[in-house]
Amino acid sequence: MHTNRRFLNSGSITAAVIAASLLTPNLVGAQVPNPSPADGYTVPRTPDGQPDFEGFWSNATYTPLQRRDGVAGEFYTAEEVAAIEARALERESAQTVPGTRADVHYDFTQFGLDRSQATLATGLRTSLIFDPPDGRIPPRTAEGQRIMAQRGEE
Repeated sequence: MHTNRRFLNSGSITAAVIAASLLTPNLVGAQVPNPSPADGYTVPRTPDGQPDFEGFWSNATYTPLQRRDGVAGEFYTAEEVAAIEARALERESAQTVPGTRADVHYDFTQFGLDRSQATLATGLRTSLIFDPPDGRIPPRTAEGQRIMAQRGEE
């Protein structure tokens, strides 16, 4: 009986030590102020002075690039998002016939996953483009059309 009591005491102590060690980083971390930007840090820029956004960017989102016709606002309501997500889930969970075009999954970052396993970001935005305010890609300028015509000739 004495051995069981000693075993329970040592087990209780072990559990208390583990619990304390798990909580300590959170408590200590809460006391640390937010890090400030390093002195002298400058945002990387492209040769023409724009911020450099090089890196890996994912477009795994339900939010379209351009705002759809008939959508006026910059953000959907929570009800509209719920309806859109429900339609997307229904569409993506629909069974496809193996080997058909609908069954093929082209996203190389999700290789080996069924479409329903791929995680996609959701949000209230009606488009990824927010400027210009209509959320659409602006038409090419005359200069842009000239450049594209030149490239087509080459």
